[in-house]
Amino acid sequence: MTNTQQFDALPLRQKKYARTKLAILHAMLEMLESQSLASVHIRDLCNQAEISEPTFFNYFKSKPHILLYFIQIWSLEMQVLAIKMERASVDYTQTIQNILIQTARDISAHPQIMLEIIAFQAQGFELPLHEITDAEKWLYFSDVEDIESIHGAGIESILPPLIHKAVAHHELPKETDEELLFLTLSSLFFGASLLILHQDPKALPGLLEAELETIFRGAGYEK
Repeated sequence: MTNTQQFDALPLRQKKYARTKLAILHAMLEMLESQSLASVHIRDLCNQAEISEPTFFNYFKSKPHILLYFIQIWSLEMQVLAIKMERASVDYTQTIQNILIQTARDISAHPQIMLEIIAFQAQGFELPLHEITDAEKWLYFSDVEDIESIHGAGIESILPPLIHKAVAHHELPKETDEELLFLTLSSLFFGASLLILHQDPKALPGLLEAELETIFRGAGYEK
C-alpha cells in the first residue's frame, strides 16, 4: 500500500488529528513569512488554520512548541535525504555537507523561520518532543517508502551518526574528535545563518558550501 492508501484507511479521528496538526504548522510557517513569532497572535493563527482557539491548545501548548514540531519534521526530511544518499553510496562526509547546504537553500527562501529557531534555541527552552504519528508521516511524506520507521529529533540526531560513519569508513582520520567536529559544524551552520540571513539570505548556501569544504579539508577529507 502507498502512504496515501495507508492514510486513507485510518479511522476518521486519526486522519483529522494529523490534518489539523499539520494545518497549524503550515499556518504558522506562512505567518512567519511576514512577521516575527512574538507578533503572531494565536487568535490570528487559528483563523489562518481554520480552527478554534481551544482546538489549538489540544495540539500545542504554546507557539514555541510549533517551532519544535517544525524542527522534528525537518529532521525527518533530512533523515530521508541521508538514507537516499547512503543507498546511492554517497560519501558520509559529502552527505553531511549536502544536508546542511540543502537546509541552507530552504531557509534562504524563508529566513524568518530560521531566525526564530535560533532565538528559540538561544533561550534554552527545554520542551518535550512531539509524538509524530504514522498518520502525520503518511500525510506529510506521501511518497517516502517506510517513513513510519524513520525518526528525527533535531540536528543532534542526524549529524553525529553520519560523522561516526565517516570515521568508521575511513573518510575522516580515526583520531577525529567526533564531538568537536559536530559542535564545529553546528556552530558554523547557526552562526552563518544568523549573520547572513539579516543581510543577504540568498548568499547563505554558497557561503556555507565554501566554509564546509574548508572545514572538511582541514579534517582530512578529500572528494
